[in-house]
Amino acid sequence: MTFISINLIDIHVVTGAPLTTMLLNKLQENYSFVTEWGSKGKGDGQFVRPHDLEFDKDDKYLYVVDRDGARIQVFDKNGTFLFKFGEKGKGDGQFIVPYGLDVDVRGHVWVVDRGNHRVQQFDSQGNFISKFGNPDGHHSSAPGKFDNPRHLEVDKALKYVYVADSKNNRIQQFDIKGNFVKVIGRLGNNPGEFNIPTTIEMDSIGNFFVNERGNERVQKFDSNWNPILSWGSKGIANNQFCHIEHLALDKDDNVYVTDPQSDPGCSKQPRVLKFDNNGNFITKFGSYGTEPSQFRDPEHLALDNAGGVYVSDRKNNNIQVFSSNPIN
Repeated sequence: MTFISINLIDIHVVTGAPLTTMLLNKLQENYSFVTEWGSKGKGDGQFVRPHDLEFDKDDKYLYVVDRDGARIQVFDKNGTFLFKFGEKGKGDGQFIVPYGLDVDVRGHVWVVDRGNHRVQQFDSQGNFISKFGNPDGHHSSAPGKFDNPRHLEVDKALKYVYVADSKNNRIQQFDIKGNFVKVIGRLGNNPGEFNIPTTIEMDSIGNFFVNERGNERVQKFDSNWNPILSWGSKGIANNQFCHIEHLALDKDDNVYVTDPQSDPGCSKQPRVLKFDNNGNFITKFGSYGTEPSQFRDPEHLALDNAGGVYVSDRKNNNIQVFSSNPIN
C-alpha cells in the first residue's frame, strides 16, 4: 500500500465570498492508494480512454464511460467487471464519443453522447429508454440543441435535467422527459457566464457547481442559478488549475477536481485537488507517472459512500482508488 503524506498550510480568499471565508488550514492528511484496475484494450475491464464514472446511490454499480471504446462498462466497487452496454453508431443505445454520465435516484443512467450531440437514458442494466438533443447528429446552437455536450446532472426530485452544452458555452435545462425549458449563461468570464463548461454537479441542498476549461475556474450557484462565488485561474498554485478536467462532490459536499497541469508553462504534475463547499483548499494528491498513486492524464472522478475516491486516467487507461485518513 502506498501512502502520501501531505502537510498543508494555506490561506486564500475565494472570489465572491466574504472575508470571513478566509481559511487558515493546518491539517495533516494521509492518502492511501487502495487498488487499481484496467489496461489499454477492448476486452472486458480494459479501456480506450476512460472518462466519466459514477456510482448508483447504493454503491452497487460503478458505471464507467469507455470513451473511445464507445461503451459503458459496469463494475462493483472493488473493480470486478459485471456487464457492459453500447457500441459505436448513431442508433438507439449506440454512441459516438460518449463522454459524461449521471445516475439518478432510481438508478437510471443518463449518458452524454458527445459525437451524436444528444443525451440518452438507460435503465440500470443498460436497456435504452429515451433520448433528446439533435436528431440529425449535427451540432447546433439552437435552443434545445447541442454542440459537443460533455456532462449532465439530473436533480433528485426527478424534475429537471441540466446539460453542459460545452461548445455553445451554456447550460441547458430540460424537464425529465427531455423537453427544453431554458438556456442558462453565455460566453464570457463574468459571474454566471461560461467558457467551455465541462461538468455540472449538485450538492445536498441544491446548489450547482460548474467547472470551465476556458476560464480555468469553478463556479457555485444557488438552486435558481444565481451566482454565489467562484475560484480558480490558470496556474500551479493550490487554488489554480491548468487544463482543468472535471469535478465531483462527496457526501459532505466537498469538491474534488482533476487537474492534469498539462498545458505549456504548467507544472506537468497531474493532481487531484480537494476543496470545501466554498472553494477553500483542503488538500491534493498525485504526481506524473505510471506507478500506483501516479497519473498521466486524470480525467474524471467519483466518490463512494465511504469517501473512497475513484479516478479515471485516460492515458494510463485505468481506474485508481484512494482512501483518506485525516489526522487531527
